[in-house]
Amino acid sequence: MLVHGGPQSIEAVRARGLSRLLPPEKIRLLFRENGRQATLRAWHAALREHRPELLYVLNTAQPGVPIAVWWRRRHRLPYILDTGDVIYEMARRSGIGAGWRLPLLWFTERLAWRNAARLVIRGTRHREYFERRNLPATLIRDGYADQQAVDPVAVEALRKRLGLDGKFVVGVMGSLVFSPRLQICYGWDLVRALPALADLPVIGVVIGDGDGQQWLREEAVRRGVSDRLVFTGRIPYAEVPTYLRLFDVALSTQTNNLPGQVRTTGKVPEYMAAGRFILASRVGEAELLLPGEMLLDFNGELDSNYPNRLAARIRQLVNHPELLGLREGLPARAAATCSYEVLSAQWLELVTRVAFSDPPTGGPTPP
Repeated sequence: MLVHGGPQSIEAVRARGLSRLLPPEKIRLLFRENGRQATLRAWHAALREHRPELLYVLNTAQPGVPIAVWWRRRHRLPYILDTGDVIYEMARRSGIGAGWRLPLLWFTERLAWRNAARLVIRGTRHREYFERRNLPATLIRDGYADQQAVDPVAVEALRKRLGLDGKFVVGVMGSLVFSPRLQICYGWDLVRALPALADLPVIGVVIGDGDGQQWLREEAVRRGVSDRLVFTGRIPYAEVPTYLRLFDVALSTQTNNLPGQVRTTGKVPEYMAAGRFILASRVGEAELLLPGEMLLDFNGELDSNYPNRLAARIRQLVNHPELLGLREGLPARAAATCSYEVLSAQWLELVTRVAFSDPPTGGPTPP
């Protein structure tokens, strides 16, 4: 498995979760570390040494895609590409990585699609997108790591340390990346909803970091809500379940365009498994996974009225906390649809089928 991330990255969590049913001697995880060129050399060396029967590439990125395509064409080594995004469209519509990078992204993405023995995608709309292009795709959703028992004492201590006692907490978790084209950053909806909730004990919590964090802080100052917004920064993955228990309401907002429609996002399964009440835009996989009471309409790429609808729904939940009881059914739904116990079985069936249907030269003979 070529993992575009370090050993502690969210990509590594997915790689370990999906491959958990394979014996250790049957799987080798290679992580992207020490820069792309160093990673490229290390991955090529590992492939020459171990001669795998199947290659699995996590995310459409450098250097994994060129390596996979090369080994496919030169050595007939089949590969599966696991992707949760349409990266060219995401870059084009957000303005991130624009300019000369866009043609390269377009070429890399389509090269990866056309040479893959199978595509693994994480959203139903993404599968439909590929089906319209006659590309073989299998849905294996974003998952969540096994939920360890969370100590309520630890949650209360964290709540007190962050100044959340007596507050109704609305939170977001994710990469804070600023979109030059849309002029927003993840968490923008929370910041713009808070002014309409000034008469209520509502406080926002933002988990994550990125180049957009400064914009988000400045937007909070402009909106007069900086004193009601707490930034935790990046936290270790093992601490995510504890931090999520701080949230009364968790937000997952996707723009209503192709990049948003194809996504599950890793946040939704995590929120569900933690039993948080979720308010999500009615876009992508959230529309299929969550009860209708947790969904809000989102119009187009940037819906300027969405924060108002969000604030109105939060107000309703503050005034009628009994409505939060709907969240109690989410952990069971997460276990049935997004747990690695379920996803790893789907994954094992797929990789076994692909390995035996298209073995490389000198590869295994089906039993």
